[in-house]
Amino acid sequence: MPVVADFQPSPTKCWTEGVPLFWRNSCVGYNVQKNASRQVAFDDAANTLSRAFTKWTGASCPTEGTGRSRVSIDVRDLGPVECGEVKYNQSGGNQNVIVFRDGKWPHEASNNTLALTTVTFNPETGEIYDADMEVNTFDQRVTLTDPVPSDGYDFASIATHEAGHFLGLAHSGDNRATMFANYTPGATAMRNLTADDVAGVCSVYRPDGARAVLEGKVTPGPQCDPTPRRGFTTECADADAAKKGCSISSSSHGASGAPPTAGWALAAASLAFVVRARRRRLRAVPARRVC
Repeated sequence: MPVVADFQPSPTKCWTEGVPLFWRNSCVGYNVQKNASRQVAFDDAANTLSRAFTKWTGASCPTEGTGRSRVSIDVRDLGPVECGEVKYNQSGGNQNVIVFRDGKWPHEASNNTLALTTVTFNPETGEIYDADMEVNTFDQRVTLTDPVPSDGYDFASIATHEAGHFLGLAHSGDNRATMFANYTPGATAMRNLTADDVAGVCSVYRPDGARAVLEGKVTPGPQCDPTPRRGFTTECADADAAKKGCSISSSSHGASGAPPTAGWALAAASLAFVVRARRRRLRAVPARRVC
C-alpha cells in the first residue's frame, strides 16, 4: 500500500509496506539545466552538486574486515542540458535533470519548501527509472557563502539532502541526519552524512554490488553506464511521448528490513501502473525551531 501523506518516521517507527527503491546500474548520470539560477551560477551549482553526490557514493559500509567497503553506486555529471521539465519519457530519450525555479514554484507549500525530488520507479520491483530535482529559488534565499547568513539556506546542505532522495532514500526520523525532513536557516550540518544516512545508503547499495530488492525480481546491476533509461537527450521530450505515471506527494517515508533509523525509501507495490512517480520535499522551518 502507498505511504500515507502524513506519515512521520522516527527512530522507532518505520513504514513497513512496499519495496526499497534503487538504481539497477552501478552508476547513474544527472544533468544541471544550463540556465541555473540568479542565486546560484551554473559552475557553482555543478561543483556543489558533484561534492554532494560524492558524500553518498564515497560512503564506507561495515564489512567486518572483509572485502570492499564502499557503496556500489557512482553518480556522473553528464553536462548541461536545455530541458528543465520534470518528466519521464517511456518511449525516447531522458535526462535526470536538476533545475532551479527562479520564476515560479510550480508546487504547493512554496513558502516552506526548499527543494523537491521526483523519482519515477517500477512499483513491483522498486527499480528507479528517472529522478528529477527542483530547487526553490523563487521565494527562498539559497546561499553559497560561508558562514551561512542566519536568514539563508545553505545550498550544499540542500544538495546533499536531495542527492539522497535521488538515490532512492526517504526521510529519516533522526533529527541529526542529512535525510531529516526539516532544515533551519543558517545551519550547515546536513552537508555531512551521519551514521543513520550511511546505514541507509549501505542497505540499498551494498559493497558487493547486490541490491536490496525483492528476491528473484531484479538482478545486480551491470558495469557502469550512466546513460538514462531509454537513452540520453538534452532536449525535452514531446508532451505526448512523456509519461509521468501516478504522482504521490509525501514528505516522509520509512523503511522495511533496514536498521530502525536508516532512511531508505519504499515503493508502494501496485499492479495498476508500470511506473509511479514519488515526490519528496525538504521543508524550511523558522530559525527559532531546532532540528
